[in-house]
Order: sequence, then structure tokens, then C-alpha cells
Amino acid sequence: MAAARLSGRPGIRVDLFERRAGFGRKLLVAGSSGLNISHDLPAEEFASHYAGGTPAFWSGLLADFGPPEWIAFIENELGLETFRGTSRRYFVREMKASGLLAAWRKRLEAGGVRLHGNSELKDFRREGGSLRLSFGDGRECEADRVLFALGGGSWEDVPPFWPDLFRAKGFEVEPFASANAGHAVEWSPAFLAEAEGKPLKKIRFGNRRGEKDGELVVTRYGLEGTPVYFLGEPGDAWIDLKPDLTEAAILARLEAVKENFAPIRRVKLKLDLCEASLALLFHHVSEAERRDLRTLVARVKRFPIRLGSARPLAEAISSTGGLAFSELDDSLELRKIPGTYAGGEMIAWHAPTGGFLIQAAVSMGARLADSVLRSSGKPA
Repeated sequence: MAAARLSGRPGIRVDLFERRAGFGRKLLVAGSSGLNISHDLPAEEFASHYAGGTPAFWSGLLADFGPPEWIAFIENELGLETFRGTSRRYFVREMKASGLLAAWRKRLEAGGVRLHGNSELKDFRREGGSLRLSFGDGRECEADRVLFALGGGSWEDVPPFWPDLFRAKGFEVEPFASANAGHAVEWSPAFLAEAEGKPLKKIRFGNRRGEKDGELVVTRYGLEGTPVYFLGEPGDAWIDLKPDLTEAAILARLEAVKENFAPIRRVKLKLDLCEASLALLFHHVSEAERRDLRTLVARVKRFPIRLGSARPLAEAISSTGGLAFSELDDSLELRKIPGTYAGGEMIAWHAPTGGFLIQAAVSMGARLADSVLRSSGKPA
């Protein structure tokens, strides 16, 4: 986004360096099965989903370049159609990241941006009035301004090199940890044999941090899915398997069955629970509890669960940690080295999935470009 906003400006040449051979890997990973580009929330509520930095920073960032500006960029400058889903999330019409990435690359090249793959940053320093970058292949480059967007720690087979480089230069870099990740749960073998890979549909997940409706997926190691990504942390939690009915309404519905059926069979007949939810009640509720109608109903409405540790960083959708916000001013310029800026997931912030991550990244990209233009005496 920074490159796009700077490209085509008189007197500005933009070079974009990527350590991999191909561009946009994280975008492709995130958009492999439906690309959330943003979320339809009021501005104040949208900003409240970000941790790290200050509330004023996020409110200002989204006011300058928020969901309307981002969607307009996709539609008007990249020529792609978007739509708002029933979940209030925005998507590109084709539901894949590949088309967005191809259109974006074409837009950059048309604006004169020079793309350099296989260019991993190894060092940077100020020499007189210029900034000098050194890359892994021995190449060096001079620049007037440098925008670092070196990424977080997730989806990396090998830990990124840049945190050590920045620490060596005196910057505070917080250790990376998993965010938006699945969590461990101790399942019984019998339950896994029946439910592994199946969704817990139309549930409400809750813990001390709050509640979130949605869908979870049972895995051999625990649970994956948006509600856990939003609220997950090690410790006690619960799942409402039938959030659209109160406990009293469920009890009345089950007691109305005239046949002398066992409570678990009444649940199966009358509550329209998914396969995984029924398996959970059968394999993780004691036989004595399954025989008592009121106890079983209580388990349907508040099934106790204990989350263990988050999945490893290499499997996480995003990460916490990174370059401390204290190293940056509001323009995202590094205080210690004027003319250098940082943005994206390399900074110590995090947010849930559902369009919040990519929205923050492009909003930061817009601010980075505008900061460079202002520092160069050019109109933003």
C-alpha cells in the first residue's frame, strides 16, 4: 500500500524488496479459502479490537485510511469487486487472494515500482545524507527514505533475522508469540474417533475475556476457529451448544416429549445439534449426568472446557511481539534513525482475524506513504 501511494509521483522512485522469490506469500496464505479484507463495524468499535499502541493511534490511523478507503482502493484502483457477507466481514468477490495480488502487482508495475525478489535485508545504516541497505546476495542500495515492513513471526519455518539486527542497533524488540491460534484440549480417544475434523456449529464460546458466537473445529490437539482466536487463552472456558435458546426453553422442549426417551435421545431429537456437539455430550459427559435431564441441559448451555497452550508460532495466523511502539513516533518514523519508518506486523500489536489484520496493515501502509511525502515537502 505504501508503494502504491508513492508510485507515479514526480521525482520519486520506488523500489520494493522482498526476501522471498515471490511476493505476497502471507496474503496468499491468509486468503487461501476466502479473503477477509475488512469488517463492517463502527469506527470506535473497530479501533477497540487492536492491542498495542494507544487507542488514539488506532482511531487516528483508521480515520485517515479506514475500511471505506481500503475498499475504494480495491474497487477503483485494482478493478476488483467486493461484497459484505452475513458475518459483517468484507470479501473480494472471487474469494481468493491470488487475483488481488496479481492486480496489485500490475498496479505497482504500471506506476513504475521496481520489484526485487530474493532480497533479504542484512543491514542498514545512515551514511551522510543517505541510507544504505545491504542484502543477503551482497547487493547494496542507497535511498533517501526506507520503509521497513519485515513481518511478524507467524507462518515462518525459520525465525526471522530482522529482530536480532534491530536489537543490535539498540531498538527494543519484544519476543514473538502465537496469536490467532488454535489451543490444546484433552479429548478422549472415543470422541476424536467420531468428531475429529468436524465443526461445532452455531455455538457460543466464552471465558473470562468475554463471549463470541461462531463455529469451532475439533482437531486432534484441540480447537481451532474464530471464537478461540478472539478470546483464547490457557484456562477455564465454556461452550454454549445452543445459544439461540435459554436453558428454560430447552428444558421445556425436552420435557414435552411424550415418549419415555432417555435425556440424550431427547436432545438428539429436539435440539438440532451438529454431529460434533452430540459427540461432545456423549463422550465428555458422564453417564450419570446424561441420565439426568436438568444436568444434561445445563451441560448443553454451558459445557465446561479447559484450554491448554496455544499452537506453535509456525502454525499461528499472526503473532504478538515485535518492534516496540515506543521506538516510533505517530508518523511511524524510527526515532533513532530519521528517514527510516516501520509498519505492519513487525510492530508489537495484534488483533483478531476477520479483516482486522489486513486493514491495519494497509492503513499503516497509507500512513507510511503520507509521512514520506510530508517529510519530502510533497503533498500527501
